[in-house]
Amino acid sequence: MKYCSKKEKNQINLRKIFIILLLIITLIILGEGIDLFLYRNKIFPKISASGVLVGGLNKEEAKQVLQPVISKIINSPRFLVFEEESFEFIPADDLEANIDLSKEVDRLYLIARSGNIFKRIKDRLAVQRSSYNLNLKVEFDNQKLKDLAKKIGNMVERAPQNAYLEGNYIRESQEGIEVNLEELEKEIITSLNSCDEKDYHLNIPVTVILSQYNTKDLLKELDISQELSIYSTSLKNRDGNTIYNIKLASEKINGRIIKAGEVFSFNQIVGPAEKEDGFKEGTIIANGKFVNGYGGGVCQVSSTLYNTVLLANLSIIERHNHSIYGEATAYVPVGRDAAVFYGFKDLKFKNNLSKKIAIFARISDGMLTVSIYGYYPDKPEIEIVSKDKKIIDYQIIREKDAGLNKSQEITIQEGIPGYKIKTYRIIKKGEEEKIELLSEDTYNYIPMIIKEN
Repeated sequence: MKYCSKKEKNQINLRKIFIILLLIITLIILGEGIDLFLYRNKIFPKISASGVLVGGLNKEEAKQVLQPVISKIINSPRFLVFEEESFEFIPADDLEANIDLSKEVDRLYLIARSGNIFKRIKDRLAVQRSSYNLNLKVEFDNQKLKDLAKKIGNMVERAPQNAYLEGNYIRESQEGIEVNLEELEKEIITSLNSCDEKDYHLNIPVTVILSQYNTKDLLKELDISQELSIYSTSLKNRDGNTIYNIKLASEKINGRIIKAGEVFSFNQIVGPAEKEDGFKEGTIIANGKFVNGYGGGVCQVSSTLYNTVLLANLSIIERHNHSIYGEATAYVPVGRDAAVFYGFKDLKFKNNLSKKIAIFARISDGMLTVSIYGYYPDKPEIEIVSKDKKIIDYQIIREKDAGLNKSQEITIQEGIPGYKIKTYRIIKKGEEEKIELLSEDTYNYIPMIIKEN
């Protein structure tokens, strides 16, 4: 039997290890060679640019795929939002933003191709295990970015304002606002490197500075710090002019003080709501139809106020329903609207309390909210209910039109049903309950008109 010395065994083991290492290196080189051959002149698989897959494409193909992506990134408007204001800018125009397509495609092509062989293989295995995304690099004018941030800051920033009295109005306190310019610049840069449209709406980062004497302090001093009622309606799907008119009418009644026994007239405070009064064209009801007219949207303010007044248990002196009830008036339930038309229809109510009250109308988060403050320690619980609702079906009118094809029909006016309804206010105080009939309203229908051959 032949025995090997310890030295000979070590030499044999070293040779084995060397052979194994040589085999591994050979396999690695062979594997890389095969990989390079399969994807020669192509970007490796599972690689994306700003979320768009370009793996497996050659450089020219990748450029074609990425060109519209780049156009979207640099030409899509960004919106800087604060409260109800939105400021728009376009990166290519306002920041001279640009993406070097050829340079970015070269960067993508070099993924898992740069560095020594071991780094390349490590990177390739990483890409194969989980996809790799490279955000396209946007170049821009840094000074223009700073100028834009400063411009936004000048438009948004404001000093804090204390609450004060001005005639019959409470002028509300206002928080001071200071824009964090450095943080704003960072958020803009982040949006520039994104292909996702949800990143194109940015909340402007601000620091809030509180006023020294706020609205609550003033209300407490006036002894009207109790919130008697509050009611909100949605501004969803309202066009720009309508929202403008709602804001303007709201500002006219906001902070209004009404003395004990005083009658409030909506028309007297808001006025005719015509072009000369600063109002714009919007949807109004005239002659039983929805049409464009100055002051469209004002009735949403009067209707929201009406519901707030009802919940405060104040006395209604005058109120009118609209002639029709449709999408443009559906911000309140049927039977709870308050139409106003200067010189003809008004909303009037009386402050039947022993002390003065104040009205506040605010717009926030797509809602118009009206609240009433006063002093009413034994205020009853109020509930508004509607009963005996009847739906009046609209007529279908068919008109002949020889210009249409045979059997062709075109609806030129959608039908809107009419309604009859009674609205009550239920006043609960302890064990006592009182039911008050507020109105019996009739809404006309609008016929559907169809043209046919």
